[in-house]
Amino acid sequence: MSRTRRTSDGSSLELLLDTICNTFGGVLFISILVVILINMSSDASQKIPPDEPAQSELMEMQIELQNSQERIQKLKNVIEQQQSIESQFVDPDTRMIVRKWTQLNEDLTRLEESKEQALSNISRDQTLINRVATEAKQSADALASAKEEYSSLLSRLRVEVEARSQSAKLPKLRRTNKNEMVFFLSQGYFSSYARKMGEGTYVPNTNEVVEKTGPQGAYIEPVSSAGIKISKDDNAIQEPLERRLSDFKPSQHYIAVFVSPDSFEEFAVLKDLMVQKGFEYRLEPYTPDQKVYIGPTQNAKNVQ
Repeated sequence: MSRTRRTSDGSSLELLLDTICNTFGGVLFISILVVILINMSSDASQKIPPDEPAQSELMEMQIELQNSQERIQKLKNVIEQQQSIESQFVDPDTRMIVRKWTQLNEDLTRLEESKEQALSNISRDQTLINRVATEAKQSADALASAKEEYSSLLSRLRVEVEARSQSAKLPKLRRTNKNEMVFFLSQGYFSSYARKMGEGTYVPNTNEVVEKTGPQGAYIEPVSSAGIKISKDDNAIQEPLERRLSDFKPSQHYIAVFVSPDSFEEFAVLKDLMVQKGFEYRLEPYTPDQKVYIGPTQNAKNVQ
């Protein structure tokens, strides 16, 4: 919009009015254009619908807005209820009672929890006590059973000892100056160190006993499985033993028998025969790892 300017020079007021009119006309024109553009944009947005992601996002935002509004409303209701309750307890004493009641209620809850924990601990301890008591009873039963078995074995041992024991008189030792004749009784074999060659002549019996030399001097030991095999249940052994002992004279010789631990039963057979023939004897227990040293004959030996 404009106003026709006069040809002649006007006053400054007219110039100002022209400027205002021109400016207002421009602003009005621009406003009309903006309205037209807005209407066109609105029509275009109504004709072209938004895409699916935008719709989904819009719906989610609307739902979230609705949920937020509901939560706000609930909070408002709670606040109003609290304010209503507080307004009912305007009396300070009443409020103090309410606070004490709340504290007591909390203390009671803690005590209940402590009680439950204590009961749980007692139950666990009782389980442990029961297990220990059971184990103690089992140990006591096992001990009683072991004692009973021990008593039974002890009784059986006594019966076995009585059955295998023999009563014997202790031999009486005496001194003798007779010549010593050495024999070995090992693994049930009776072997002699000397044998008779003629009237009053004796030589080493190397088939049954051998001489060896060690750091401490000469010693003798029996040949394994050599000599006369003695058996307490064999009556036929009596004759060869008598022949072997007949080489010696009871009035001049006594028998020194070195007996190994495995031949004490056989020695009982030999002892009866030696006593029967009138020989004095000397029993010398020995083990195979011991050495029987030979040397000058000593006088006055102890014999049985």
